[in-house]
Amino acid sequence: MAAALPALHITNGDGAVALLKKAAIIGRHVAWRDALNEGPVPAGLSLEETSAVRSRYLGERGYGHPIRLIADFARRDQLVRRAGEFAEIVLWFEHDLYDQLQLLQSLTSLEEHALEPGRIWLVQSDHYLTALTAEQIVALHAKRRIATAAAFKSARRTWERFTSATSDALRQAAVEDAIGLPFLKGALQRLCQEYPWKRDGVSRSQRQMLYAVAQGPASNDELFARTQMREEAAFLTAGAFAMILRDLRSADAPLIEDEGGSLNLTALGRRVIAGDVDWLEHHAIDRWIGGVHLVGESVTRWDDDLGSLV
Repeated sequence: MAAALPALHITNGDGAVALLKKAAIIGRHVAWRDALNEGPVPAGLSLEETSAVRSRYLGERGYGHPIRLIADFARRDQLVRRAGEFAEIVLWFEHDLYDQLQLLQSLTSLEEHALEPGRIWLVQSDHYLTALTAEQIVALHAKRRIATAAAFKSARRTWERFTSATSDALRQAAVEDAIGLPFLKGALQRLCQEYPWKRDGVSRSQRQMLYAVAQGPASNDELFARTQMREEAAFLTAGAFAMILRDLRSADAPLIEDEGGSLNLTALGRRVIAGDVDWLEHHAIDRWIGGVHLVGESVTRWDDDLGSLV
């Protein structure tokens, strides 16, 4: 019988992988990469089936070449399917929405292996991994905790709610504590705020983009920084930021326009952030959040006064 490989380390992206290697954390390293907070994540699919949906969506949105996206997902999924060959699997994820959804998917996928207790470990951090030194990464690795049966149960239940076709499931998950996953509740509450808001029809990320533009002329990097300063736990990638900006400029009722190389709010954009008009009265929404397809005139909204989806 072949000896087990030392360790499989799963984390959020290439920057974290590079830091793990710099810190001499031995083993195979894989970046999850997928921004699951955006686009369709239907229920009842295998890891590979979900990857097919995700690679197609990301390719259509312009996040990468379709063939390369498919190949990247396939390499990741094949390594996950080989998890039983490793002496231990360590999941490294941060507290923000981007990471917490990846943590749910990775735990749910690994649960299918039915590995003996003590093979899968969690490193959950409220600091961004790429902001840490190699020495701090080593210290964090020493504090890893075993992924308990309760953590797997929490992940499975929450993943099923996230991928549900109804917003009620997400609303319920966002108010419950998840045993073994201390940052999940806050992340799901932030996800709920990506639904169109009751008062103006834009999501929190879209509104933060409008505020950033309203502050005055700035480079794209500065606009990105302005939006992220409004987050309790920043999660948007630069690519996702660019897509939101593009959508607000190219919508059938645009809220941002380019005037002589300078971005400004349109007249409608100014009315929206003033709370005088509902964007969805002028704009046909067509978005996915998890398993929920937001389309048509009657969609679930976020009520910030109630702190709940309605």
